[in-house]
Amino acid sequence: MGYSIFEKTMADMTWQEIENASKENQIVLFPLGVIEEHGPHLPLGTDIYWSYASCRRIQEELNSKGERALIVPPYYWGINHCTNGFQGTFTVRAETMKAVLMDIFNNLHDWGFHNIFCNNYHGDVMHIRAILEAIKVARSEFGLNVRMLIDFYDLNRIGLKGDEDDILVLNPDYPEEFYTGMLESERGLYDIHAGGYETAFMKYCFSELVNEEVAQNLKSTSLTENELKQWGEGGESTRSLVPLGYAGNPAGYRNITNIDYIEKFTTEYIVRQIIESLND
Repeated sequence: MGYSIFEKTMADMTWQEIENASKENQIVLFPLGVIEEHGPHLPLGTDIYWSYASCRRIQEELNSKGERALIVPPYYWGINHCTNGFQGTFTVRAETMKAVLMDIFNNLHDWGFHNIFCNNYHGDVMHIRAILEAIKVARSEFGLNVRMLIDFYDLNRIGLKGDEDDILVLNPDYPEEFYTGMLESERGLYDIHAGGYETAFMKYCFSELVNEEVAQNLKSTSLTENELKQWGEGGESTRSLVPLGYAGNPAGYRNITNIDYIEKFTTEYIVRQIIESLND
């Protein structure tokens, strides 16, 4: 995977190539994330790197199935409520974010695109709701088929039922191999931010951006149910809970040796869901 999150996106295409893609009614993949602290071992851009890399794999898998797709330049000016007490965490107002996203959707509509799938890799509820509100406007005012990919386990905390037209629910039946590498001491805890899996993923796709020497010596700060509530308070409350800015077990990345299998399985599942949604 290249270093630039613009590589092989619309940013590297000519306007004529965009015009031809719209005439072919190509699928549009839209990576979304944020710039926020990710502990002392990962870069601020971890979420958007992850979202971008995921879109690249989805694009390649769609193309292999005969479905042409292109990628919007990544959007990373999002909302960070939980980690806003740390330097380097950028956050924008919800109305600002929604306005920019609606303008982007309007552009895509004006260029002739119709099927847009938003791939967000940031779990802040306020951030996700801003995306969904912009999508609702794009669907009603521009007539676009815009949907957000969303994991089944996120539905309840966002206040969704799962049958909404503006989302595509992901609920794969993960095989047992998916959980290889999980430490017994971590079971029942929440590794949600800059922990084992996120560190493993970054090592897999952007190894030059991971400080392994630091990661290997970090103690686990995976959260209990009560601590998860404190994490959600943001500001100094979150910072007092996790002073170094990570909520998980970064050193556990060394035990996750099947990252390629996990990503391949997940990508193939997402592509099947996208294709099925277009044929409904």
